[in-house]
Amino acid sequence: MPTISDFTGKVVLITGSSSGIGATTAIEFSRSSAQVVTTGRKAENVTQVANKCHKVSPKGLKALEVVADVTKEDDCRRLVDTTIKSFGKLDILVNNAGKGSHNSLYDSHLMDSYDEVMATNLRSVVYLTHLCAPHLEKTRGNIVNISSVVALGRSREQYDEFLDERAKSLPLGRVGDPIDIANAVLFLASDESSFVTGANLLSDGGSLNA
Repeated sequence: MPTISDFTGKVVLITGSSSGIGATTAIEFSRSSAQVVTTGRKAENVTQVANKCHKVSPKGLKALEVVADVTKEDDCRRLVDTTIKSFGKLDILVNNAGKGSHNSLYDSHLMDSYDEVMATNLRSVVYLTHLCAPHLEKTRGNIVNISSVVALGRSREQYDEFLDERAKSLPLGRVGDPIDIANAVLFLASDESSFVTGANLLSDGGSLNA
């Protein structure tokens, strides 16, 4: 079940929010009355998520759409500048954008893949945090960084097979859905977690204990 909290008046920027966990997180923040900034590399996907945010917003708020690639510094600056110009503040940054790669040491494109993964999963987090920190300090805001306990480079069929087998091994008997992570993000960004800081919250169905 979705977590319903009150984020009225809060401005939330979620990277990688044009699909998957990021999209679900954006929708749940909108459902909780937040003003959401949706962003991703594909304009069509960003718009689709923004429309879903609008539909569930109790206040009929329209999500701000910013097409951006977080591996590009100019795009990151434009993303933050557009957010501040539009709303005058930022309360919550969710660093969700990420990607995986599966390469052998003999792959001629190994380092290209490595650089792309690091630019997306690590460098963008550091740079966006750097850009957003002054604004978040003013609002006494929150930063939530999303990572993964496993990165996969498999086909859709192999991935589905992996999930079926993985579900059997997990203590909870199922693999996670985007809403499971979105619920955790909303909790960390809410007043209910005001005494939580610098902590790692695992939402993995008991994966690391299986």
